[in-house]
Amino acid sequence: MAALTLAEAELIGIILHSALYGIFLILFVGSIYVPLSRLRRWTAPPNRILMSVTIILFILITIHWILQLLRLIDAFIYYADDDGGPSAYYANGAGSKNVVKTAFYIVQTFVGDCTMVYRLYIVWGHSWRVSVVPALLASGVLAAGGGVVYSFAHLTPGENVFVSSAGHWVLAVFAATLGINIIVTSLISYRIWSIHRRLRGIAQHSPMPVVHIILESAAIYTCCLIVTLTGYLSKENYQFISLDATSPVIGIAFALIIVRVGLGQALKPPRPTHLHRP
Repeated sequence: MAALTLAEAELIGIILHSALYGIFLILFVGSIYVPLSRLRRWTAPPNRILMSVTIILFILITIHWILQLLRLIDAFIYYADDDGGPSAYYANGAGSKNVVKTAFYIVQTFVGDCTMVYRLYIVWGHSWRVSVVPALLASGVLAAGGGVVYSFAHLTPGENVFVSSAGHWVLAVFAATLGINIIVTSLISYRIWSIHRRLRGIAQHSPMPVVHIILESAAIYTCCLIVTLTGYLSKENYQFISLDATSPVIGIAFALIIVRVGLGQALKPPRPTHLHRP
């Protein structure tokens, strides 16, 4: 079986990217509607920070998707007859659209990571001691991401990204954001589980479904990161497919928590309080 070419990987990637963007678009609408619907029931107002992040991620992910479509048109229509064809176009990491696209990807990754750190900070009772390591890793994502964008902009034609200085920055971004995802998800889940264990028999509702939602949402993003990182380390073109998928998955994982938790709270009927007398 012939190896996957760069052009084939990018084409498959944009198809998967578009399908996942459609899912994200639906979840985005839900993540805006569900919190706002609480206002009509005179319940808790939506978190302004999370609402703002939702809109910011939507803008960043949408622009990233549009840039990918424009690169697809360039590769398979405007530059298809050039030497090397579409693969040669995609191999030029210094292309303006690729550099800008990469910058938007870095920013949305940073925003997503910062939001995870913010959730950790809130769940752990505004504890900076718990949040400091993930916060430092998030800062590392931004710094390494700046290195990626700068290195891409200065790549020479035909230079192999995997062995260039850009490659080391890319590896740092993937490793840092994967570390944030695993650390934050583990700490949030442990915190909710430990509170549930202490309040067992007292609380009316179990918080464990929330833990399951957090773990399932994080698993989607983690899988994309692991596949991308594995493909990058093995210098295989399939990593471009998972890389394209990662952009909308960041938004999907974020919006999925808001929608599922919000719907769960909205649809869950109030349980009667039972008083146990000694």
